[in-house]
Amino acid sequence: MKKTTRILAMVIALVLTFGLLAACENDNASQPTPTGDESTQGGLAPLTGGRDIYNDPIKIAVISISTGGIMNRMYQQALEDQASRYPNITIDFKDSEYNPNRQITLMDEVITQGYAGVIIEVMDPVALNQAIAEAENAGIPVISNGAARPSGLHTMHNRMEDYNNGWRSGEILAGMVGGEGTAIILDAPAIQKPAARMGSGFEDYIAQNTNIRLLEPPIGIENWAAENAQIAMRDMLTKYGPGEITMVYCASDDIAVGALNAIDQAGRTGDMLVWGMFGYPAGLEAVKSGRMTGTMFSDVYVQYSMLFYQLLFCIGTGLNSVTGGFEEAFYLEMPLYPVTAENVDQIMAASRWFN
Repeated sequence: MKKTTRILAMVIALVLTFGLLAACENDNASQPTPTGDESTQGGLAPLTGGRDIYNDPIKIAVISISTGGIMNRMYQQALEDQASRYPNITIDFKDSEYNPNRQITLMDEVITQGYAGVIIEVMDPVALNQAIAEAENAGIPVISNGAARPSGLHTMHNRMEDYNNGWRSGEILAGMVGGEGTAIILDAPAIQKPAARMGSGFEDYIAQNTNIRLLEPPIGIENWAAENAQIAMRDMLTKYGPGEITMVYCASDDIAVGALNAIDQAGRTGDMLVWGMFGYPAGLEAVKSGRMTGTMFSDVYVQYSMLFYQLLFCIGTGLNSVTGGFEEAFYLEMPLYPVTAENVDQIMAASRWFN
C-alpha cells in the first residue's frame, strides 16, 4: 500500500507541476472558466467523490502561523492570483497568532463551516494531529507547508529544504574564510527547531569540516522577529569585541536584518560575515548593498501557487489520506539557491518581490 500511495502521489505531483507551469505562463491573462455543460466536456467532469472545481461553491482555508509577516503577503498574492481564475472559489486567510491552540480551534472551524480543503503552516507538529485527522476523516484534504511537518497522517506536506540549506550555507561561508574563525547561530524559535533544522545543518557542517568554533549554543529567536534578533545580537556584540566574531548564521532574513541593525548601531558594520535564509526583500536588498554576505533564496510565489493546484486536484478528485488509503503523507522538499553579490541582481530581477 505504501508503494502504491507513493506512486500515485508522484503522478499527482507531475500533473500539478505541468498545470502550474501552464498557469504561470498566463498568470496575467483572463482565462475563461467552464460553466454549465462545458465543465463536463474534454475530461473536466469531477471524479466520483470529488467536487466540480469549476462550478461548485468551494471554500479553502489557509491557516498561517501569522498573517502579519512579510512572507504571508506573498502567500496571499500567489493564492489570490491563482484563485482569480475560479470565481466559485473563496480563500479565507486565518491568523494563528503564533498559537498552536488557536490552530486547533481554527481546524475545528474548518470542519464545522464546510471548507473543502486546508493549507496549513503548522506551529506544533504534534499538537495538531487530532484536529487534522478529524478533518481528513470528514473528507477534507489537509496540505501542510513550512518547517514543521505534522507527525499525524494527512494528505501532503511541502517544505523548503532546511537541514541541507544550513549545511550548504556553512560550506559557502567556510570557503570565504578558509575554514577558520568563529561563529554565532541565530536560530529558529525553540518550539520549531526540531523541524526547522537550518541552524543544525550549519552547526554540523562547521563542526565536521572546518576549524570554525561556535562561540555560543544556537540562540533561538522567538517568533522569527527582527526585533528579537536585534536584542540577541546586541548582547553578543557586548560580550565579544571587534574581530572576535567571524560570522553570524541566521535562520531567516528577518533574523539577519535584526542582527545587521544591531551590528550597524554598534558601529561594527563590516566586522563579520552575516548570512540569511529565504530571500526576503530586505535580505536581498541587504546583499545588494553589501551589508549582508548572502542568503538562500526560495521562490515563495511559485511554491504557494503549487500548493493551490495540489489542493485543487485533491478537492476535484475527492482524494485525501483516508480516501486514498495512505499510510503516510506524501512529502515534497524544495531547494533554495545561494545568493551573493555575484548573482543578487539576477535573483531580484526574477523575484516576484520586485516585479
